[in-house]
Amino acid sequence: MTPSDFLTLILTEIGWNLAVWVPTTLLSLLFIRTVLGVPMRELAAEIEDRQTAAIGAVFFWASLGFALLFSRMVAAPAPMTDLPWSQAFAWLALAVGLSLVLFSVGVWAVFGTLARRKGEGVSGYLRRELVAEHNLALSFVLGALFLVPVVVAYHVTL
Repeated sequence: MTPSDFLTLILTEIGWNLAVWVPTTLLSLLFIRTVLGVPMRELAAEIEDRQTAAIGAVFFWASLGFALLFSRMVAAPAPMTDLPWSQAFAWLALAVGLSLVLFSVGVWAVFGTLARRKGEGVSGYLRRELVAEHNLALSFVLGALFLVPVVVAYHVTL
């Protein structure tokens, strides 16, 4: 793989992740506002204070659906059966690495914003909300942030 191919692959991953995350977020917010009746200004309070699991579940299921739909729609996976084991594992490592980087960016963007509201760091905030307070809503949101890059990486990179 040439450096140009590598850069193209990374930009493709980022582009398709954005193409999945943007409609996921918009549809989720629209559903939460219109169907669940939660005003956007109260969204953080519903997730953090009331810990409404339904809010997180909406993000999770919308992420799952859009990730599967969009990534399958654009799938052009490398022919894994024609590659030697070393190259197949290299592709797998690249897919896992890109997924983890994009997951980390999503966690930093979403939970960094929420943590700053409480004057905490991201890891302390997550530990408190998910472990100490058993916040299922945030757990679903975290799952959605992980799901999109993994499914997209599967269909685009592999």
